[in-house]
Amino acid sequence: MLTLRRDTYTPDAVLGTLTVGDKKLFTIEKPWVPHPKGGPAGAPFESCVPTSTYRVEPFKQPSGEKSYVLSNPAAGVYKLPFEIPKPQRDQLRSRVTIRAANYSFEAVDAIGIGVERTKTPVGWKVERSLDAMNILRTMIDRALDLTLIIEDGGPSAG
Repeated sequence: MLTLRRDTYTPDAVLGTLTVGDKKLFTIEKPWVPHPKGGPAGAPFESCVPTSTYRVEPFKQPSGEKSYVLSNPAAGVYKLPFEIPKPQRDQLRSRVTIRAANYSFEAVDAIGIGVERTKTPVGWKVERSLDAMNILRTMIDRALDLTLIIEDGGPSAG
């Protein structure tokens, strides 16, 4: 089981700590933006996903990048677009991943992970995201039934 505890909220990013076994990685996401059509999972491409429990599966991006995809239909998040019921396709989300991303603007429909967290002149970033992905892959490589719990650690400014 993986746990993401969000702990810092800024206008540009949501930061947290991802616990995987005895390892701690840092996360960066886009801030919460409500879905314009009222969907429960936030605005696609612009928002983090809601706190909830998600199934996690290995996923290969169209670019070939290896990542992990989240799904929880009750939270409005599906693995792939065709899995969303047709009447709700404009209200729900799919292909939300955990992947290498250093800044929130790079974490489009994703949770970016890194091994360190730094505040820079252009905002928060996580460092060494490719190293973090390798740590994550090593820790969960052969797990068949993975769960990610995303928790809200309370609002704070960074």
